[in-house]
Amino acid sequence: RVCVETLLPDGVLFCIDCLAHKYDVAVDDVLRDEKLVMHVQSISHWAPASIGPYSQSIKVGDVLYCAGQIALVPCTMQLVSGGVRTEAVVSLRHVERVLQAMSQKTALHHVITASCYVTDSKHIPIARSVWQKKLRECKKVEDSETNHEVTAVCGLLAVVVIPHLPRDAAIEWHVTAVVDDPLQRKHFAMKMLSEGFQIECEFVESSSASCASISVRLSLISPSTSHLDLDGPLHDLVAMFRQAVEKLSEDCRASPLSFRAFFKEGVFDAEALQTGLREYLEKYLGKKTPALILVPVVDLPGKEVIHITCWLS
Repeated sequence: RVCVETLLPDGVLFCIDCLAHKYDVAVDDVLRDEKLVMHVQSISHWAPASIGPYSQSIKVGDVLYCAGQIALVPCTMQLVSGGVRTEAVVSLRHVERVLQAMSQKTALHHVITASCYVTDSKHIPIARSVWQKKLRECKKVEDSETNHEVTAVCGLLAVVVIPHLPRDAAIEWHVTAVVDDPLQRKHFAMKMLSEGFQIECEFVESSSASCASISVRLSLISPSTSHLDLDGPLHDLVAMFRQAVEKLSEDCRASPLSFRAFFKEGVFDAEALQTGLREYLEKYLGKKTPALILVPVVDLPGKEVIHITCWLS
């Protein structure tokens, strides 16, 4: 789980979205997608204990769902001192250790989708630089072990600014990883212009073709945010999303499950955004329409006003 404070609509005090997993039928008393859970509450020196009734990680089949990590010192459970860069490094190291504890050879380049929550817009470039540095380090290790010259396809990262995090942390990482071969993943990117906006879309499909992640970003071309007509851009955004779904390999049976839209507060009317996205998702995806989750945020990188992350499984 990841728990953050955000700008919910008037009267809404709490909002939760969940992903459920249904076991496959057992064959010869063996579950094909067995669920494994790591729940550590004792004091340790490798990663923080759980602050409450949740698991650090859950593994279903070849997918690792990791709980959000902040920069707590494991042996004291106090927030590390040293500023946001130190917090970014320490909390990301916690993510690595949780991944490795669940599956020995799993590292950050096995992440297929990641969300980074920060509490100040100035922290966005720091989060990105720490993420890229750690991925480069993983790639060097991979290259030295395999002598591959092929570039590993790493996970898609969304960095968003929210008002507050647990324990007054400045940054929190929340990732989903796949025990696969990042060198054999499928990756595709595309972009287009749409009535004063730019739309960029990326997707990553695991090498096992068991799951995928799609990212769609809507950015303002013009600095003016007055009288924005959302209808055209939302139509094009969902149409591009459908293109990404259609470009998945023939072996991939993954369906879009959660369509999470981080949107910049004050730029759009939340109800109009929700209505528009739902209308076009149902129009273009029909029975495969994913759950729509709207998350208002304080800020997004650059001129982004909407950043959509979608998990397919």
